[in-house]
Amino acid sequence: MADRMDVLTPEESNGKTYWYRIGVAFPAKEGEGWTIKLAATPVNGKLVLRPPFEKRDGGKEGGWGNNG
Repeated sequence: MADRMDVLTPEESNGKTYWYRIGVAFPAKEGEGWTIKLAATPVNGKLVLRPPFEKRDGGKEGGWGNNG
């Protein structure tokens, strides 16, 4: 099980998808479920959990960016 996940929300603009990291999720201490901490609430109501970017790309520079 992952030690944490990024909480992202997508925004469509000009035919592209932009991803914004708005929080973090981590396994609950009890071992079942996840605790989610948000710094913002998505206007579109959509949340996506993904592994942290630095773990997905081997630590390269950048971010989720376009079509993340």
